[in-house]
Amino acid sequence: MLNGMTQLARTPLLLLDYAAGLGMDRDVLVKVAGLSQKDLADPDSRIRSASMLKLWRAVIDRHDDSALGVHIGSTIRATELGLVGYAMYHARDLHDALGSLARYGRIISEAVQFKLVEDDEHAILIWQAHPSLVALRHPVECGIAIVVSVAREITGSDLQPLQVELPSPRPELSADYRAVFRCPVLFDRSVGSVTFSRQQIELSTIASDTTLAGYLGDLAAITVKPLAERDVSAVSAVRHVLWSLLPSGRPDLWRTAAEMDINARTLQRRLGEEGSSFSRVLDDLRRDLANELLSDRKLAVSEVAFLLGYSEPSAFQRAFRRWYDDSPRRFRTA
Repeated sequence: MLNGMTQLARTPLLLLDYAAGLGMDRDVLVKVAGLSQKDLADPDSRIRSASMLKLWRAVIDRHDDSALGVHIGSTIRATELGLVGYAMYHARDLHDALGSLARYGRIISEAVQFKLVEDDEHAILIWQAHPSLVALRHPVECGIAIVVSVAREITGSDLQPLQVELPSPRPELSADYRAVFRCPVLFDRSVGSVTFSRQQIELSTIASDTTLAGYLGDLAAITVKPLAERDVSAVSAVRHVLWSLLPSGRPDLWRTAAEMDINARTLQRRLGEEGSSFSRVLDDLRRDLANELLSDRKLAVSEVAFLLGYSEPSAFQRAFRRWYDDSPRRFRTA
């Protein structure tokens, strides 16, 4: 699943820089991740998201820090995110900056989806990550910390969000989370998110340049187009939506259609025209993800079941026997 996804080479470079600062051998980490110096020569080239996952695992295995993700994310600045970061940096205000991240965040990583949800009083930046990233915890927490850190940087303020939500379990020590976010932090949520007040998102940026932001937005739209076109088929588009919804519970046809901004009947028709159905796409996706997640032996079978949207491990085990004629535990040790 992650093998077909890509992200900017600057993302592993940021993680490698942090790891090197902790005394880790950069060359060893690059090799473990299956990368080469050629892959990383151009920060704006693209690498496989599967390699980034391996790099995260390697760093996590070598450094005992329960808040590693938030510590890394709090050090990253807007322009280190490349084109999308520059668009945020020169946006008119925080609202436009978050809008740029929501529209063009796929340039940074195809394994993450961003959504900006607003009402009269609040704006919530939702960070939906691939289940393999949710399972590792730190990549998602790093991403949320980046949002808060960049929001403070570009507004030149000591911004304190109203609330942060994380999909990971509450750690034994959560003081570092409060120190970084400086707001209530809720754990065990379906997705990661940061909630800002209406007043906060109206804060002007310190480097506001609407003309430059317009040029950067045009360039970002051109850059993201070929990435978005990979989901041209209904099956591909549904799979892309589903992996972000699975950890929050079993996604149904109606919720998936709503995420795609079409009605359920239209989605059913389009899938039927491609010789598929919603239940088949969901089942195939779960089968593929199960194989991938079980390769991480640190994940309990019950955790894999949760990440695939099953309410009970027994339901996952029955499905797995149907797919592979074996149990998840025996499959993992084969």
